[in-house]
Amino acid sequence: MLFLQFRNYVIYIFLLISVGIIAQDYQLVTVLNVVSGNETNNTLFQVSSSISSLKYIRAQRISGPQDGIFTQNNDNIRYTSISAASGIPKNLSKIRFTFLQADKKTLIPLNNFRFIINDIDGPNNEALATNCTTNLKFLGTAKPTNLTIINLLPTIIAVGTVEENEGSTSRVMFEFNDVAVVEIYNYANDGYLKDFDMNDDYPISKPVFVKCKSYTSSIYTETDTTFQQAKVEFRKEKNKLLINTKSIYFDRDKYTIREDAISELENIYQLLLKYSKLKITIGAHTDSRAPDDYNLKLSAKRARSTMNWLLNKQIDASRISAKGYGETQLINNCSNGVKCSEEEHQQNRRIEFVIENPEVIN
Repeated sequence: MLFLQFRNYVIYIFLLISVGIIAQDYQLVTVLNVVSGNETNNTLFQVSSSISSLKYIRAQRISGPQDGIFTQNNDNIRYTSISAASGIPKNLSKIRFTFLQADKKTLIPLNNFRFIINDIDGPNNEALATNCTTNLKFLGTAKPTNLTIINLLPTIIAVGTVEENEGSTSRVMFEFNDVAVVEIYNYANDGYLKDFDMNDDYPISKPVFVKCKSYTSSIYTETDTTFQQAKVEFRKEKNKLLINTKSIYFDRDKYTIREDAISELENIYQLLLKYSKLKITIGAHTDSRAPDDYNLKLSAKRARSTMNWLLNKQIDASRISAKGYGETQLINNCSNGVKCSEEEHQQNRRIEFVIENPEVIN
């Protein structure tokens, strides 16, 4: 009898261990059909799931300089990029998946989800990223993989390195714990598509799991070109640390944001998301070709309109201030009465993004 009890106990422990080994820590979700918004950037899908309350997923493009559309591909959500720009980082569109109950409005209770995204090509064509602070459990890839994983807190990104058609080594896995909303940065040239699978249609054999840590991954190396690009996010000028930007121009006597400034402001916005505690002062400058008082007021309006653009993107107002300097800080000799070329005057008509708390930059 004692032997039988011991044997049953051993079997019970073995079953517990076995279940623990094979048990999945995420919910399976199958897309059934499109309810509304097919081939738009705001699409509602009906789904079935191991979560009883989950009935719908809303997929949206929520920001970024580029756009895209959602459709159904088998039982997955497909996102096809509509991008006027080619190459990372300009081909960005940020997308959101919201998990909803039967009323199509109420969020489900917090749950665990796995996304496997297929066919991330490169080089410099496609990538996927997310913020490490949004309950990301880990990112996974195959071993070997054709993706480069770069972890620069608070963002982790998987970048395509070769052209590959539906290959398992171009897949990336994101697992999130305790979420009802998931946001992902999608980088892709025009016409490139990604299938977001939530029920293991695209398995990754022998996955390598990467957690959000500063500069750590068996795949990542500091010689990676994307990391080298990240190092030039900032530049020093005299005693100031500035965000390293291309020039942002305004039409003469105007302070409205020009269309050609949008992509650069979007880069500023992404940097403020990446460094979530960063505080900046937007400094606007003019050339000397107008009365001093007029230039001071004009530069203040330009600084304010630039700040408002970022505030409209939901950046906290406590992180941004704006100041107009007029012609008081010329960077060349083109002061009142000095004859200069248009190019020399343009050098003074600049916007600077000054870092007020550089200690928060990793």
